[in-house]
Amino acid sequence: MFQIGELRILLSERNQTLHLKRMICVGAAVFGVTASTAVATASASVSEAGSSLVYPLASVWASHYTGTSVSVAAGGSSTGIADIGGTGQKPSKDIGASDAPMTSSQLSEDSYSPVEIPWALSATGIGYNIKGVGAGLKLNGTILAEIYTGKITTWGNAAITKLNPHYKAALTKAGKITPVFRSDGSGDSYAFQNFLYHAAPKIWTVPASTSFPGTVGQGENGNAGVAGEVHTNYGTIGYISAAYLIQENIHAAAVENAAGNFEFPNAPNIANAALSNSTIPAQGSSFDGVSIVDPSKHYKTAYPISTYTYAIVDKSDTPDSISTIQSFLTWATTTGQGLGGALDFVPLPAKIRTADAALISSL
Repeated sequence: MFQIGELRILLSERNQTLHLKRMICVGAAVFGVTASTAVATASASVSEAGSSLVYPLASVWASHYTGTSVSVAAGGSSTGIADIGGTGQKPSKDIGASDAPMTSSQLSEDSYSPVEIPWALSATGIGYNIKGVGAGLKLNGTILAEIYTGKITTWGNAAITKLNPHYKAALTKAGKITPVFRSDGSGDSYAFQNFLYHAAPKIWTVPASTSFPGTVGQGENGNAGVAGEVHTNYGTIGYISAAYLIQENIHAAAVENAAGNFEFPNAPNIANAALSNSTIPAQGSSFDGVSIVDPSKHYKTAYPISTYTYAIVDKSDTPDSISTIQSFLTWATTTGQGLGGALDFVPLPAKIRTADAALISSL
């Protein structure tokens, strides 16, 4: 799965434009189109910012949507929530992208009318760089929780080698583990903590949030930062959106699910996790997202850190802007779903698409 190209994720802000072009080309190549088949000239435009998980797909969407110009930017889910008014400020973007639902306090601070629409489906993978260890490392929630709380500090730990006897010699030689986590507000942090909270509740006792309470290891900004650190340095492990694992050619762990199977963050396994929940909660204070984390043992091949990501839109925007936003969101949640396969984005289930259409019409 993770042998697609050797494109490097560029860490500096100065190189973000080049990185965007590379992302677009990967998505485009699968469908036999080029990045030059981009946006049409139009008087209106749509601006989006936030989640770095959805950024690769949003970049491809911006390149291929012909209804109007679309600008996208990463920055993390917390940025997406802030940009749509979730910190009490006036919305600065048409769409704030977040992999985590808004909290009740963010909703109370938002004096506008945010609507949270699940518009993409992917996963947070566990990437690693261990000398002598190739593909197929097995990990479970308990081991991951103990790594990120500092209880397991070396790759030769008995719990890890027991799951991976064929790599025991290399793991024993690998020495110290360096956990890498997101230093910015991140939906991947939310998804990863949500999994730990479900899979290892006695060890990971902190409820999920976009802030990662990292006290051991190395903090990095954005998926690009975490992916770059893991790609470069032996002994590292990090939670990284599936698209960036592909781009950086990083090995992804097979993570144990509730059925006791070890699964990779690939399209069939993400889709199996999505079968567990097709209900979008009511908007407002009761909205807590469409959780598909570690579904029950009935979903035998489910990848347990699968996640939706959300387009957050301010209903109080001007009618002209809303119409433009609605058109783009309708396209993204239907036609645009076919553009994410090369980046491990899975098309939205039919029931989610139907519910999305109603939410978009309500804007």
